[in-house]
Amino acid sequence: MRKLALVSIGITLFLSICGQGSQPAFDPRFQDIREEVIGLVNDGKVASMSIAVAEDGKIIWEEAFGWSDLENKVRATPHTQYRLASIAKTITATGLMTLVEKGQVDLDRPIMEYLPGVKLRSFVGTERDVTVRHLLNHRSGMPSYCELFFDDDPEGTRDFLETVRRYGIITNTPGGSYIYCNLGYELIGYLISEVSGIEFSRYIRENVFSPLGMTEANVYERGRKINQSAVCYTPDFKPIPDYWASYPGASDIYCSAHDLIRFAMFHLKDSLQDQKAVLSDEAIDKMQEAYPPSNTVYGIGWYFDINELGYRSVYHGGEGPGSDNFMRLIPSEDIAVAILCNGEYSGLGELQEEICTALIPEFAEIGKDAPSAAREGQEMPEGFLGSWEGKIVAYDRDIDVLLRVTETDGMKISMSDRQENKIDLSFITDSFLLGYFPGVIPTPDAERYPDRIRLALVRQGDRISGQATSDRWVEERQIRYELSSWVELRRR
Repeated sequence: MRKLALVSIGITLFLSICGQGSQPAFDPRFQDIREEVIGLVNDGKVASMSIAVAEDGKIIWEEAFGWSDLENKVRATPHTQYRLASIAKTITATGLMTLVEKGQVDLDRPIMEYLPGVKLRSFVGTERDVTVRHLLNHRSGMPSYCELFFDDDPEGTRDFLETVRRYGIITNTPGGSYIYCNLGYELIGYLISEVSGIEFSRYIRENVFSPLGMTEANVYERGRKINQSAVCYTPDFKPIPDYWASYPGASDIYCSAHDLIRFAMFHLKDSLQDQKAVLSDEAIDKMQEAYPPSNTVYGIGWYFDINELGYRSVYHGGEGPGSDNFMRLIPSEDIAVAILCNGEYSGLGELQEEICTALIPEFAEIGKDAPSAAREGQEMPEGFLGSWEGKIVAYDRDIDVLLRVTETDGMKISMSDRQENKIDLSFITDSFLLGYFPGVIPTPDAERYPDRIRLALVRQGDRISGQATSDRWVEERQIRYELSSWVELRRR
């Protein structure tokens, strides 16, 4: 459906609806933001958006705008359930922590003690070096992984243990660098099921959703229709077929803004009368603390940041095909914000910042220091100069690799004696490089979505190793596939 059609079905009429039951009186501090969101929907920027805000233990704004289902002209409400995408990780982490509090899981024990039937491939260290906490912190040493399966895909789905066999590899020192890995949280979901003896969806429903009064939250199960759910749309408002991951835990959860803000309030330690605490205050603190204490941006299911005025935020975003979401907590001010959208909206970060600023007038996001891109004409670090040869080790084959590095031509790479390609460097030091080159790792999985390969490599003396990731954005699915393999090169 084209954006023009959005207007033709009456979207330019008054588009907000407060939902079901009694609602708080509208807070005038949000008037400008409310008008901005109505404008976004009227202008065809998003199909719908659902917003909930809490302060001092009360929901002070809860409203939805636009259409949850354009084809059937269903308006969004604060009770419409949206795909949470990666915000699901916070819920999965909460479920895992209930097992920790029951004494059934130790955060610092190897995951293999709880998953004896799971096999990881270790290229650095051993699989027993990976603890439960490492998975939760994205410090397991596993590389990037992103893969979804769609209802209309003729290839169908894949058994989860087969996915682990193919992509459950350790390419960095466990407990070392932060590397965001969806497969890690799929493993956490699987661990919850294995330890509890209960299917993941049932465990989360009985131990998180039900005690917290979250009646508008569900773990997605293939083929199951979720009532009052928002249709996921591409930017030109074409419906995206149902989809799922190899195993829920990283992304496969639906929730309304109403229930998500109540979940956030629980993590602010706000005591709601119809909620039964599923975690102690100490466990909530443990989820929100940095571990290890220095240079950490991710705790147990939560990101952190501190702005230039000293306000500490605990948050998580969620982006997936036809979903764009954000949840932020400011514990010192007892504030929580949840925004859910059934499509991509690039300004979501700015919008949630505007809401925080409406509540804290001096609130401003501090700029983050990101690695500088490699400059054109930058001198090549001496340690990388020369010729290197080795292999990419994929799940079903080894691929011969030759890397040539000179001061004049930069970095060039060839695989299996085929065409040589120049590596476009994003970042490089004498011991690390991040770069891209056109090509495909010739496995059946990666060959379905050929585009480019991303290298993240560490140099130690005359050895270079790390991950080679098949990296492809698929426009019609609104997803970036990331399938990683081990790579190791030696100086010739």
